[in-house]
Amino acid sequence: MAEILANGQVNTPSTPGTFATFDWEEFEARYVQALEKADGQEEELLREFDELVKYFNNWAASSSAHDTERAIKRLQTRQRFVNLSEQTMAKRQEHMNEVLQAFQNALALLKQP
Repeated sequence: MAEILANGQVNTPSTPGTFATFDWEEFEARYVQALEKADGQEEELLREFDELVKYFNNWAASSSAHDTERAIKRLQTRQRFVNLSEQTMAKRQEHMNEVLQAFQNALALLKQP
């Protein structure tokens, strides 16, 4: 522990012995090795990501194609419905014209002397 003296200076124990020299080259080699390992892991993740993107693109394309097919089928169903409705309406109109013609013929017969 450090002790503060009356004159404001700090009394600290001196460090015994000397520090061992630090091997900076070995530290740099470990650092480079760790970076290379991280680069390898990153490359592997990028390869895996690329594969997943390919799967996603295939899925999206097939989903889009499926949706397009369904939309075409819905349109065809609606067209059939409209065509059938138009045919039914045309038959009703034709029937009404026939009924009207029959009434007109009946009235014409009643008007004859």
